[in-house]
Amino acid sequence: MPRDSEQPDVSGETRVGRDWPRSVGLPIVCLFLVAVAAYGVSIEPDSWPSRRFHSGSFVILPVFLVFAPLSLYRLIRPWGAPVRLGPQGFVDLRAGRDIIPWDQITNVVARGEFVTLTLRRGFVRTYRISLGQRLLKAMRKSAGPGHLLVAGWCLSRTPSEMADMINAYRSAYAGQPAKR
Repeated sequence: MPRDSEQPDVSGETRVGRDWPRSVGLPIVCLFLVAVAAYGVSIEPDSWPSRRFHSGSFVILPVFLVFAPLSLYRLIRPWGAPVRLGPQGFVDLRAGRDIIPWDQITNVVARGEFVTLTLRRGFVRTYRISLGQRLLKAMRKSAGPGHLLVAGWCLSRTPSEMADMINAYRSAYAGQPAKR
């Protein structure tokens, strides 16, 4: 990644791929939690800690029974780099399949594990977001209807690096000054 004084190369397409150790680790952790929760459901509680473990397992088991196959599916069925930046615009295949033109992005903010893109109102109405993006936005109360959340989970770049890259492309192709 370029240093702070250097600008990223925006002459062609940039693909942000997966961080493979995290991508492989996530389904392993999910399967481990499914196994632990299945054990917790099957035990006969005889003390206060075992009763808590037993009752908590009834919550953890269904959650990770859904999440484990999803994470395995994302690992086994790769589609290439999930985030792509190019002269035409930005796309995060986890959030939606359509390209977001650079002039439709009004603001870019990196906060925590997310990069939040603020999209123009007219464009937001026509942009189709995935079910996963809808659920993510529902969990994050700070994300309004005009925002797109780019999760840094299991990506090879940090959210601040991604925000810098997005701003560099915006500056080059939408004629807007880069904001931090």
